[in-house]
Amino acid sequence: MTPNFGKLMIAAVGVTAFLASCQKDEVKSVLTPGGTTQLTASASTLVLDSTKDTETAVSFTWPAVKYGYNADVTYTLQFDTPSDSFKNATDVTVGVNALQLAYQTQTFNLLAYQTLGLPANSASQVAVRVKADVLQNGVSSGSSTIPTVYSNTFMLTVTPFKIVIIYPSLWMPGDYQGWNPATAPTLASVHANNVYEGYVNIPSGGTYQFKLTPAPTWTNSYGYLSGTTNGGVTSGTMSLSAGGNLFVPGGGYYLMHADLNPTPAVWTASLITTWGVIGDATPGGWNTDTPMTYDPNTNTWTVTVALVSTGSFKFRANDAWTINYGFDNGGLDLNGSNIPVPPAGSGTYTITLDLSSAGNYTYRIKED
Repeated sequence: MTPNFGKLMIAAVGVTAFLASCQKDEVKSVLTPGGTTQLTASASTLVLDSTKDTETAVSFTWPAVKYGYNADVTYTLQFDTPSDSFKNATDVTVGVNALQLAYQTQTFNLLAYQTLGLPANSASQVAVRVKADVLQNGVSSGSSTIPTVYSNTFMLTVTPFKIVIIYPSLWMPGDYQGWNPATAPTLASVHANNVYEGYVNIPSGGTYQFKLTPAPTWTNSYGYLSGTTNGGVTSGTMSLSAGGNLFVPGGGYYLMHADLNPTPAVWTASLITTWGVIGDATPGGWNTDTPMTYDPNTNTWTVTVALVSTGSFKFRANDAWTINYGFDNGGLDLNGSNIPVPPAGSGTYTITLDLSSAGNYTYRIKED
């Protein structure tokens, strides 16, 4: 049989046309780099209100980045203080092809106050931007040279609040603060069981005498029945009918304790000479504390320390395990669980321990 060259030529032309068509389609799918997106927010000034915890505080939106083909893009919101210029930004992954994120008041307050370390009840600037990454083989990183796209920087003015739970309290007026119950530090009964505690700084000078009152007035007050000092601990008994003043032997930072259940009631003042961080995330491991520094103006303890991502840490007083705090149930807890290093991983962090509000102990950790 003689080959039909006419049909073969027609078939070859068809294949050539098909390949040409594929090449044209392939050209149309080439990535177009240099995409952009514009971040907007529902507000530029936020005064966060603790009575509106579950209400929406702010919503962020942005359009999709165009790459010239149907790309799957992971969007991440980045938050930082303006002076840091996103060098150590806090990343919040929004999701693949997600174009908005709304924050409830309580969640954004946690981000602002604890994660970013903004001061409570004071207006501060927060820089926000969107980061867009093309998924490469199912992940947002790889050998591809597709560049990350960043949005504009949106500036927020944020006033966070300090989360405070109101517990049954005793007030501690004394010579160190002008004998004024209304402005005195408090001890809190976290379990409402007539057992109270709190941390109080008593500056050097004065008589170091005080009383405990069940209200911020002088209507009733617990006075001295007995007392003794043993090392850094002063303890004794007290009564509402006693007129004498309680005391500590000198200035310092004290853990105050009062138990109203026995008759007579019992009080204890334990001197805290140091606070430190300790753990396998810290330079000293689980054997040596890295000491913190006390600031009497803010009533907080701070330390700047290099942390290792594979470890964890706790707060410890007086280089001993008698008083130590970990993190459980959303807050600092006596003898609580080890505290992990933030997701940012190994690096230098500034850690702040705030024991100024009885029963509402908090810490903040910010990567430097």
